[in-house]
Amino acid sequence: MNTPRFTGWKIFVTSVALGSIVLGLANDTAIARQARKRLDGIAQPQKDTASKASTAEAEGGKALLTQIRHTSSDNYTRVTMKLSAGIRYESHLLKEDPAKDLPPRIYFDLIGARLAMDSRPILVQDGLLRQVRVGQFGPKVVRVVLDMTSFSDHKAFLLPDPYRLVIDIQGRRNGGGIPVVAKKKELPLSPPARKAPPEGIRKIVLDPGHGGKDPGAIGIGGVAEKDIVLSVARKLAKKLKREMGIDVVLTRQDDTFVPLEDRTAIANAEEADLFISLHTNASPNPEARGIETYYLDNTNDEASIRLAARENATSRKNISDLQFILSDLTQNMKLEDSITLAHRVHSSVVGLVGQKRAEVKDLGVKKALFYVLVGARMPSILVELFFVTHKNEGRQLGQASHQEMLVDALFDGIRKYQETTLVVKNL
Repeated sequence: MNTPRFTGWKIFVTSVALGSIVLGLANDTAIARQARKRLDGIAQPQKDTASKASTAEAEGGKALLTQIRHTSSDNYTRVTMKLSAGIRYESHLLKEDPAKDLPPRIYFDLIGARLAMDSRPILVQDGLLRQVRVGQFGPKVVRVVLDMTSFSDHKAFLLPDPYRLVIDIQGRRNGGGIPVVAKKKELPLSPPARKAPPEGIRKIVLDPGHGGKDPGAIGIGGVAEKDIVLSVARKLAKKLKREMGIDVVLTRQDDTFVPLEDRTAIANAEEADLFISLHTNASPNPEARGIETYYLDNTNDEASIRLAARENATSRKNISDLQFILSDLTQNMKLEDSITLAHRVHSSVVGLVGQKRAEVKDLGVKKALFYVLVGARMPSILVELFFVTHKNEGRQLGQASHQEMLVDALFDGIRKYQETTLVVKNL
């Protein structure tokens, strides 16, 4: 199994008198001259150049590019650039030039940005992306060059709070790429499992929401959302492996913080068949209760927008801005499958919990703009497993027996989804 590799490059700063920060940047003229030498062969794009601009306004050169990291597999790579403020950007594609020994390249001009990280080339060599080069191309323009081995498509989008430019690169199937294998702590899943049917679900990525410095919602008795969903995800992973023979990968296996965009990247790099993000709900109204399940799509529903803003740790305005971006990122024609998955999982939780405990308040299947689902290349949903802030639901969510019941319900929904898809394929 190919597992994704995470690599980060962080800014090194030196504090001086009066609390100022030295970023190791030369004067603008010298920076531009050195950058143009290092980023050779990309000053003039060819006719097939594509240009895009974000909806965020440039910050007059005040935005700092502080980090670049990537998640890789043999036919998918996500590159994430961390910025201190909003920028405009333009992307350009340059074809391979064998005569000059130049690979195909994608480059991004970050307009209104300054370089605040190590400018040495970042070696990747994952079969798609050879390396990342970065330099201060002009006084207020940072140029980032992706030297490719091969690729079939790429998309880019800007996310706020904190700002980061995300680039998804899709490779050619069976293109002979070099697989990347990284050491990764595996979740023990025993006893030995039966093999899944060839046409069935092969792999699922489960995403326990929040983690580490981000506890999520805090509920009755101080129970944290991050702990509840991690426990449920671990138990569900074991059950899926044991009873359906499905390979399961968790986006986090302990109390670790994982950025939202990296969670989707894990699912894409793993080439998962399903991506399910698990959360618990919360409300300032202590009487709010029930379950709701979401898939990614534009919406005008105010409650869904507010919930997405909370889960995305951003503002309502930024959610509205994302609706424009999303029009170009509609899950690669997996929307209908995501809707089906949401309904199967949701109805199973409502039915089973309602039978075993008490009447469940069904808040329905809805659509919203969750960052964690943006760019997913497989059917994907986000489940809000009841309210930790409700006196009864919050208390139950912390109980092992209740978590086991939720696991049974989620498992039943996934099994029913697989049965549905098999029937459709055999028609």
